Amino acid sequence: MNLLKELPRGVQDYLPEECGVKRGIEQELRKIFLSNGYREVATPAFEYYNVFSGGIGSYKEQHMIKFFDRDGRILALRPDITVPIARMAATSMPEENTLRLFYIQNAYQLFDGNIRQKSEHTQAGVEFFGRGGSGADSEIIALAIKTLLSLGLRDFKVDIGQAGFFKGLIADSGIGEERAEELKNLIDFKNTVELEYALSQMDIDAETKKKLMALPELFGGREALAFAEELAAGELCEKALENLREIYEMLCDMGYENYISIDLGMLHDIEYYSGVIFRGLISEVGFPVLSGGRYDGLAGKFGKDRPAIGFALDLKRAMTALDRQGGLKTEQREVIVVTAEKKAAGDGARYAEELRSRGKTAVFEIEPDGAVIEEYKQDRCVSQIVKICGGGTKILYERGAI
Repeated sequence: MNLLKELPRGVQDYLPEECGVKRGIEQELRKIFLSNGYREVATPAFEYYNVFSGGIGSYKEQHMIKFFDRDGRILALRPDITVPIARMAATSMPEENTLRLFYIQNAYQLFDGNIRQKSEHTQAGVEFFGRGGSGADSEIIALAIKTLLSLGLRDFKVDIGQAGFFKGLIADSGIGEERAEELKNLIDFKNTVELEYALSQMDIDAETKKKLMALPELFGGREALAFAEELAAGELCEKALENLREIYEMLCDMGYENYISIDLGMLHDIEYYSGVIFRGLISEVGFPVLSGGRYDGLAGKFGKDRPAIGFALDLKRAMTALDRQGGLKTEQREVIVVTAEKKAAGDGARYAEELRSRGKTAVFEIEPDGAVIEEYKQDRCVSQIVKICGGGTKILYERGAI
């Protein structure tokens, strides 16, 4: 098979129009994050494998793209961006207790045919180090909402859950780590049939089974929190609910009540989340447009233990949602083509530069033949073709002219 004209599975080219849209969204995201006090950082595309091993979830670990350096050490293309930034913040910025950082970078993974994620995808996100508690949680979730609104998205919901509530329910149940991971996935996907069967095979008390079966349906507003109070078992559950109540009330006070929902059956598969977790959902896209949460224990892995919370937005999914909602803006700059004979190349180049200095887009061609001129005339971006001759200018083509 000749692969010279093929792309590997799970990656794509961005042609000029789509690439322009993507860059425009990235520019808007930078503006949002900078205006909220976040500073941009970047990390390498690959790091040592053990930076990522343990903590990013079984799916990402199994689908890492790994290779060796010349000393035989295992390297991996980053499947996750939060982990490298936690590493960077701990090792390169340890003296700063409070850090507000943002990034726009690609993440990578092996493509297994699953449509949930491509092999290469661009994420834009923020990480807030040094603040624990519901105030910082509310700041980040509010920024996530503002980000979606600033991009022009509408009719979305940010579902908010708490990793501690599930951990509290199973704390004294005797459920092992492997079975807990199975239950998390079933609850997260709202698969109540398989969940009921899995629980029937476990030697745990009936009350715990009943509470776990209730989780997939435990979503809504204040009423969901009220029902969750009846299920709460122990201090871990109570602290999780107190955190959620405070976040919910603060976000409502900020005017975001219509954009948020409580979902205690939402359980990310990423292991480093320790507190509040959330996802941005839009009906036009079958997967979360953004996701995030609190990960207080992650930074300590790299030698600087401090609380942290953040989120990441998937640019391709955001673009798809905007397109399907009719809000995708494609910017087409008008192009003026300047032509000149060889002996007038200097005059032509200077004329094109003058146009560019005035904010115009100018292409300079030296002695293009008739076929090239006709090609430019068919280009919908070309508004005018000008020929420099005898110290003056001659308009060869102007869009709309008869």
